[in-house]
Amino acid sequence: MAILILYLSAILAVATSRALPEVVCTNGMVRYFAFGSNLLRSKMEDRLQLTHAIIERMPALVTDHRLAFNMRMFPPLEPSMASIEPQKGEVCEGVLYTLTREGYEALWKSEGGSMERPGYEEIVVSVRRQLRDSQGDASYETVQAITLRAAPWMRLQYDVPPSARYRNLIVDGAKEVNLSNDYIARLIEMPVSAPSAALTAIAKAHAIVALLLFRLKLRKALTPLRAACYALQRGKSPQDGQASRLLNLGAELITGAILLPTAALGAVIRVVLRLCGREKFIQFGPPSARSISPPALPKK
Repeated sequence: MAILILYLSAILAVATSRALPEVVCTNGMVRYFAFGSNLLRSKMEDRLQLTHAIIERMPALVTDHRLAFNMRMFPPLEPSMASIEPQKGEVCEGVLYTLTREGYEALWKSEGGSMERPGYEEIVVSVRRQLRDSQGDASYETVQAITLRAAPWMRLQYDVPPSARYRNLIVDGAKEVNLSNDYIARLIEMPVSAPSAALTAIAKAHAIVALLLFRLKLRKALTPLRAACYALQRGKSPQDGQASRLLNLGAELITGAILLPTAALGAVIRVVLRLCGREKFIQFGPPSARSISPPALPKK
């Protein structure tokens, strides 16, 4: 069965129109380094929607790089997503996957690679993985792998606390693959975005207007609002003192006031679309991994 999978994957690698760096490919397989929610096997299987796409999976790390949260998203609900950034002396822990070529293409599409302007760029990193022999003795090997970094147009100039939901996915994945205790502790202790129920409701209604403008190619119309939300974005942690909690409250109140007009409009639009049976028009996400043909290479 393994030989058959390798053979079919090699055929797919030749047939596909997208070229990948040779240093990340072996026998038609692709090495991919994951550091965010893709640490979770269940998340990867959800994305790939393919049987036997994951050939191997092991803990690994990339030196002189750090886990970053500088990929712009939708503040205050999902302010940022994970990326990887070069930084001397830092270490980014994660998982080294060996995927079939078809599996990697499915992953790339699920991450928005087939969109007109992908939010990620593919880069090659040196990954250090641990190997164990039959006696259980450990040795280390460095290989080249492909990973996904926030594209320049999506990259913030600074890190922004991610949502508690997203941070928890990464923590769960880190525990699942047995990343180092220190690394997991740092993830658990990092500040997160945790808006109140009231601000969450306002932001969700505002997002309807944002999605409609995105579909109409008018997303820049809300750039000032998004910039204001980022300026007011604050992370919360259990160590926050009274002063921090008061600042968080003030930031929430101002953010809610800024978003309230578009939130009211969004609430009306949602009711109208629901009555017309067109509510799917305001659902958002990258194209399905299996619904479209292989994407063109990202524009440099």
